[in-house]
Amino acid sequence: MFTTKKIFAVVLSVVMALSCLALIASASDTNANLKFNEDGKFTILQMSDIQDGYPIKTITKRYITDTLNKVNPDLVVLTGDNISGGACWTKGLAKAAINEYMSIFEKAGVPVAAVFGNHDEEGAATKEEMMSYYEAYDCFVGCAGEDMTGVGNYNLPILSSDGSKVAFNVWCVDSGSYHDDGYDCIHEDQIDWYKETAAELKAANGGEVVPSMMFQHIIVKEIYEALDKNEDGKWVLPEGAVGEMDEDPCPAGYTNGQFDAMLEMGDVLAVYSGHDHTNTFVVNYKGIDIINTPGIGFNSYDNDNVGSRVIVLDENDIENYETYCLEYFDIYSEDDEVAKNLYLAYSDTTDDMTKFVSWFKFIFASIKALFTF
Repeated sequence: MFTTKKIFAVVLSVVMALSCLALIASASDTNANLKFNEDGKFTILQMSDIQDGYPIKTITKRYITDTLNKVNPDLVVLTGDNISGGACWTKGLAKAAINEYMSIFEKAGVPVAAVFGNHDEEGAATKEEMMSYYEAYDCFVGCAGEDMTGVGNYNLPILSSDGSKVAFNVWCVDSGSYHDDGYDCIHEDQIDWYKETAAELKAANGGEVVPSMMFQHIIVKEIYEALDKNEDGKWVLPEGAVGEMDEDPCPAGYTNGQFDAMLEMGDVLAVYSGHDHTNTFVVNYKGIDIINTPGIGFNSYDNDNVGSRVIVLDENDIENYETYCLEYFDIYSEDDEVAKNLYLAYSDTTDDMTKFVSWFKFIFASIKALFTF
């Protein structure tokens, strides 16, 4: 026979379960079912700026595959310029370019989210059409989002390891393409959606904010408030920053108040971007980490700085998350003749003769590897 306490416990469990379901349902109609692992950890792999047409470079596909195998993430987030729209002058080419990397994730069975960058929509396919291409993959957990500026504004709740509550939240937002002042940024209606959804998550979490991270392509304008200038008047990373800044960040020339909204809501620990291919920094500004991740593709500038970013969350210590960049030779040993010669064949800094010779060395090393056991 149930006692009053047992009945209360059952009712409480049902209420908590329904609350979790409501929070998941609020995630902009995504089909995500994300959860911390039994050890309390959750790993996100951020890849940005593949920025290629069809077919994607052999080295890029190989690099994506091997990075995925090394990290074994719980979620992959693609942060824009996922294809080079200008190279995709038909919708079929855009669809085929997206399939080049999405098929890798599909085969691995890893959940994938994506946002758009300024180069994605420069071809024949619209963002709406490209989103429909992504949604055809079982591994894709993103969505077009509600009716607002941009395509692909959504959030992905991550349940605690015991499934009792939403322990974390991932924001994916469309930072646009171009504006009169240069690049675009998050718009007012997107900010309103973010604030309303964050408030709903907080209310369903007993009045406590759900800690989160935000992913977008173009970096926030406030990065220039966080940077310092050296004696030569050049922008440099402030003391305490981690990583490198090899080019000046390229945000919009204006802001609609995104960063202030994140400060107001108090949930965002870090905002991640790509866009500036050679930057690998983490800069804390007013309690929020502004983070730039390098490009992983070999079809655009400064291939010698390619990489991805790993983010490791611990549900028992969310705020002290771990993050680091993985560069090419973090994935491959410099003794790996196949990887080394393929790299030289594609590197921006390699002269034409070295590229030519490296291709033959790559082919020879690949054949040799087939007969090495």
